[in-house]
Amino acid sequence: MSETQSKPTLRWRVAQFLERQWWQRYLRGKSPEEYLRNKKAYWQRTLEQLEWTPVPGRKVLDAGCGPAGVYIYLEKIESVSALDPLLDSYESELSIFDRNDYPGVRFLAQPLEQAFDGEGTFEAIYCFNAINHVSDWAAALDALTAHAQQGTQLLMTSDVHRHKLLLPIFQALPGDVLHPQQHGPEAYRMALQQRGWRIEKEEVLRREAIFDYTAWVATFK
Repeated sequence: MSETQSKPTLRWRVAQFLERQWWQRYLRGKSPEEYLRNKKAYWQRTLEQLEWTPVPGRKVLDAGCGPAGVYIYLEKIESVSALDPLLDSYESELSIFDRNDYPGVRFLAQPLEQAFDGEGTFEAIYCFNAINHVSDWAAALDALTAHAQQGTQLLMTSDVHRHKLLLPIFQALPGDVLHPQQHGPEAYRMALQQRGWRIEKEEVLRREAIFDYTAWVATFK
């Protein structure tokens, strides 16, 4: 990875600061136990909707896991490494996250673009609502691919632009400050295919005025 790729942008640093504030506001007054229970149920429903079956003992990565990523559902099924640059902040600021509650999960407190060579490759990679949070989109996708092996499965979701006219406006201006990366569905398809991923499924999970929350299931060729 080049030095240019590894330098976080100002837009990304602002988004990371606001992400911490968003979680604190969102969780205010919520029961941590109830929130985590509901979140586990959400992850189970989402995987079932996408016809994705966890495999016992499979080595997997939860990339951009946040404080309550899919690892909270998978941790007793698959062998999970969970990565997020804000893990230390989440642990000190949020009542829902304590890494001691997940002794079987290996946590990596770092950006996705940063090398994490000690992990080797994974049999499956989860990247839920995270790839549009990164500083360097291409480098993050390169990193995911570098940790794939022949036959690795990828489940990735992101907000993608529905309207081509709005996309360049959002790319130029911080109209969506929590998400430094703004792309349309064609850019995601091309980026995956250029890196050797065969897209098996693309499904819109939620439609909003500007964005489609879209999922891709892909296999590394």
